[in-house]
Formats: sequence, C-alpha cells, structure tokens
Amino acid sequence: MDGAIQTVYPRKNWSSMVLYNCAHPKNVAALTPEAVSTQTGAFLHRFAWLDDHEIGELPFVWNFLVGHNRVDPDDPATRPKAIHYTCGGPWFERYKDCEFADLWIKEAEELRAEKEKLKLKEHGEDEEECNNKQNGNNN
Repeated sequence: MDGAIQTVYPRKNWSSMVLYNCAHPKNVAALTPEAVSTQTGAFLHRFAWLDDHEIGELPFVWNFLVGHNRVDPDDPATRPKAIHYTCGGPWFERYKDCEFADLWIKEAEELRAEKEKLKLKEHGEDEEECNNKQNGNNN
C-alpha cells in the first residue's frame, strides 16, 4: 500500500474478505487458537490447509478491488458492497481522490462525529449540547 512493494503469491487478495465455514473439518483441524496465533501470514493468507476445490466464492462486489474490478453504470448489481483499497486508500495523500474515496471519507467523518459525541457525553454534556458544539453553535 502507498508505494509498498507488492508480492505476488497464490490466492492473493482472497483473504481480504473471508467468510469461514467453521464446521468444515479442515478449518476445525487447522484453525485452532494456537495455530492462528503462531502460523505464518503466508499460511493463513494463502489458505494453505485447503485445496482449491474446498474454497468457495463470494460475488466480487463483496471483495471489490479498487483499480481492478469495475462498476457497470447500467447494472446496479455491480456496485460494491465491501471495498478493498488494494493499492492504498484515501487516508493516504496520494490516493485521496481514488475511486470510492468519497464513501470512505463520509464514513470516517461520521465515525469522528460519533466519537466526539461520546467524548462530550463522558464529560457530562447532554446530546443537545453535543450537537450544538458539532454544528458550531456554542450557545
């Protein structure tokens, strides 16, 4: 990300969005708390304990790779549901205008606002006072 050297390896980007079948015998055997804590990143990211035919698929919109996947403006089913900023996201200066940056920025702003509300509430201010401060009204 953000200029870091990217390594090509089997099943790359598959682990950026995962839904595990916790009842699958190979997952039960391989993904013990000890194994997950001690195995290499390569083992985990490559799903090394599974054969290809044991790995299912998710629709690409649930692991939408910015810069790789494309939205068809005439097909709403191609709009991403989970976005993976593969090369870097809008939190980096050089990617501040990347595709879907507006969505990330909006979510980040909403998160900041919620955190600020919680902080103000912890200091004894009521919700109206919190909202007034967030909106620049110091009455």
